[in-house]
Amino acid sequence: MVPEIRKRRIEDSNELAHAIATVWNTTYKGIVSDAFLKDLLNNETVIAKNLRKSIKEQPYYYVLISQDKIIGWIYFTLDSENLKEAAEIHSLYILKEYQGKGYGKLLYKYAIDIILKNNLKKVVIGCLDGNPSNEFYKHLGGTYIGNHLFREKYLENLYLFEL
Repeated sequence: MVPEIRKRRIEDSNELAHAIATVWNTTYKGIVSDAFLKDLLNNETVIAKNLRKSIKEQPYYYVLISQDKIIGWIYFTLDSENLKEAAEIHSLYILKEYQGKGYGKLLYKYAIDIILKNNLKKVVIGCLDGNPSNEFYKHLGGTYIGNHLFREKYLENLYLFEL
């Protein structure tokens, strides 16, 4: 069964907050501090509250639904802090048990279609150094263009996609 992609809704906030905390704890164990990861799990209600507050400021935030469950999401903007005249994908995650099934690529292509309809021809994606997804972005055709610090302490690799 092919999952459904739809815009994030305010009522998704609690489930999405839990998914965010879960994915970060499985993806970034050993990459970011254990205290940071534990803090995410302990603050899911705060994350959910922030998601509810930000819904109008984040119009390009989509969830991937399978059997009425959020299994992944993508959030992007039509501008980038890292490159002029480029869109930026800020968040592209799939729950661990659903990875390797093409769902990340599905979300990526969905976002690219919207970005192209907005007459943009470049996309930037950041990925923390040490995250296996760096290989995924290279496989999709991303070119490494440098890095910067995420939260002023974690090295994030930047990839450019020319559409």
